[in-house]
Amino acid sequence: MKKWCIENENDITLVENVVPRGDDEVKVKMAKVAVSSDDLVYFATDADHIVPGHSGVAYVSEADESLGFKLGSRVIVSPFVKSVEHGVEKVRVLGEDKDGLLVDFISLPAENVYAIPDGITDDEAIFTDYIALGSNIIESMDSRKGDYVVIVGASTIGLILSQLAIYYQLVPILVDMDADKLRVAESWGVYYTLNPMFDNLERRVDEITGGRKCEFSVFCGGDGIPFVNAARLVKENGVVLIAGYSTHKKHQLDMDIVLSKQLTVKGVGDGYGEMSTAINLLANKIVKLDGLITKKVYFEDVPALVRECVDYPLQNNNVLIEI
Repeated sequence: MKKWCIENENDITLVENVVPRGDDEVKVKMAKVAVSSDDLVYFATDADHIVPGHSGVAYVSEADESLGFKLGSRVIVSPFVKSVEHGVEKVRVLGEDKDGLLVDFISLPAENVYAIPDGITDDEAIFTDYIALGSNIIESMDSRKGDYVVIVGASTIGLILSQLAIYYQLVPILVDMDADKLRVAESWGVYYTLNPMFDNLERRVDEITGGRKCEFSVFCGGDGIPFVNAARLVKENGVVLIAGYSTHKKHQLDMDIVLSKQLTVKGVGDGYGEMSTAINLLANKIVKLDGLITKKVYFEDVPALVRECVDYPLQNNNVLIEI
């Protein structure tokens, strides 16, 4: 049983990984894990050496019959692990602030393991946690039909969230500097896409919304797009959500505009409780995912992959690692 430990881009070691199965836990053999270039660059250059990987498809290798899992069942792993710390309930995310899924075997609480319906492929199931996160973002908005939401950043979560907004009868406006990602969003039915290299964002949002601006904005940490855009494009007394997995990048929070517009700022960093909803959305083909996986490699190729991502951090979006 092994896991990848990444000290830096030149010190990547496959080490033995002891995986005892506790009470009410399910032990699984990881089959596929998705990681982003941002994740690998971070783990190769930062001192916080957590095993990466929060998205994974696996097969059950050990479980008590009472837990309802058969040996060999194909499952999706939820990375959202709830625990009590200093008397307070907290959700930790595997691969973000707790060792992740870039391993061959792992034991998890039964509530973190979900059977995958036959109609969902592995390449679709690998994005279940992103869809769960997107669903939690939508829930956090307390929105009404027809509300406008500006989504800053066409990252994986930004692209998925744009589609969920349409499904829940909101009007998304997706902002990013990557024209290719915006074209993908347009092909998936996202009608309003803006590129700050060519568009005056505030003027275009005024035109789209008839001058009322957006009820909500969601900042997904897009490269080169500052947080202040999320605040400028939302109406007075509007809601700004800082959402998604940690990008490990620092962004400036402009308190002047938050205070002058009396904005509500929320953070949404996990999809706890939304995995079943996400699986249902996948099964009903609500979310399109074609093209989000830009590269596939094998487990033994991880060192070369990390070095490639450090040298060319924008080359890959999501990389699927087969174990």
